[in-house]
Amino acid sequence: MPLYADGLRKIRRNLLRVQSGQKPCVAKVGYFTPEQITQINKARISMGFPALRPEILFHGSYLFDSRCVKNLYTIDQVLEQIQSALSDASVVDPARPSVVIRNPNKRMDHNGILVNDEAVFECSGRKPFADLYSVVPNGDGLKQKPKRR
Repeated sequence: MPLYADGLRKIRRNLLRVQSGQKPCVAKVGYFTPEQITQINKARISMGFPALRPEILFHGSYLFDSRCVKNLYTIDQVLEQIQSALSDASVVDPARPSVVIRNPNKRMDHNGILVNDEAVFECSGRKPFADLYSVVPNGDGLKQKPKRR
């Protein structure tokens, strides 16, 4: 599995820090599979961006604010989504402008709905690493309000 043995523990720790008003620290939580990083870097290089290293970092402030604070999901539900999205079966979505990997295998969520979990990465702030920015359980029917630009 592309999460390190202590990856979920580190992710939970950061989310709990944000919840309690503390500043989370950047943690190394996992890695892309060789197939995933090859696809990601091929696309990035073709668009003029530098290649990424396979290691995945996690900070957690945005993910907590966008998913937990807005009462969409609990921390435990977010951890399930992350674990599914970072599966070694997950594939890169080349149709997206940002780096997104999606688990093609459906997972039963806490409401009994089958979802496909996606992980979205921010790839410019902590070069040459990808930072797990958000997770989305596609198909659960919950929508965030679009941000005004």
